[in-house]
Amino acid sequence: MAGSGSDHTPHGEQRSVELPTLGRFLRQLREQSVNGCRRGGGMSRMELATLTGHGAGYIAKLEQGDRVTPSAAAVDALADALGCSPCQRQHLHDLREYQPGTGDRAGPPHVITTENQAYADTLTPALAGFVDDAWNVLYANSEYRRVYRHITDPDIANVLLWFFFVPDSRHIMVEWEQEALLTVAWTRALMVRNHLGGDQFKTLLDRLSQSPEFREMWNSGDLALGRHKAEMLVRDLDSHTVLNLRAQVLKWPEASSPLQLYLAVDMNAPPHVIMMGSSFPRPPDTPRTAQR
Repeated sequence: MAGSGSDHTPHGEQRSVELPTLGRFLRQLREQSVNGCRRGGGMSRMELATLTGHGAGYIAKLEQGDRVTPSAAAVDALADALGCSPCQRQHLHDLREYQPGTGDRAGPPHVITTENQAYADTLTPALAGFVDDAWNVLYANSEYRRVYRHITDPDIANVLLWFFFVPDSRHIMVEWEQEALLTVAWTRALMVRNHLGGDQFKTLLDRLSQSPEFREMWNSGDLALGRHKAEMLVRDLDSHTVLNLRAQVLKWPEASSPLQLYLAVDMNAPPHVIMMGSSFPRPPDTPRTAQR
């Protein structure tokens, strides 16, 4: 394995971050709300109860995780009172029905076929690779591996682990903090929306929790259901240039497959290269109507 192995290994034992819950998120929103009258900021339970027409005891039960499932209308009333963003409102609704682990893929990890590999390789010079629901990197073409150094190392092989445990990531990602936070926030939102969070995710979160920066970002409760801007700045450590990558994560067109295709094209590349990246070949053995 290239690079310093010791840099890749989390040290020390830290308490693992917790899976998202409606109660914790609701309390966080209430304590951070700008709609309240508390001198120190936030909103009291009584204020929230008054604004929503519920008792303070009901709000307390929700926050404490008692077996109380609010109606969709009650969630909307909470979101209105707290001044939630559309993403926060959606997350509250998703948490209302969240069943951790029930959406996890059963059975052994998906096998990357030679056809999958050939397809990703064909997309060079675009950065292309296959990831799963937990951001595990299952295969990457040569350009993906070259630019995102060490991302396929056996003890990493995961986008989130790469951000927090590979020192080169901080040089490669020009806006490292914003991109790391986006990836954490996106993972948090999609984990709840897709009912993920079984053993696979718990193991990943245990490892990530060894990073103080990850714990801070996770515990902030930030959410994302898409990129904050279309392109990201990535430093090519070989050429010492900055790539302006437009990246997409596309569901692989097989209903039973957990595969997602990560695809990134440098918008600063010569026109013929960009055009090549905008007219990708159809996935092998896939009906044209399934193309995304």
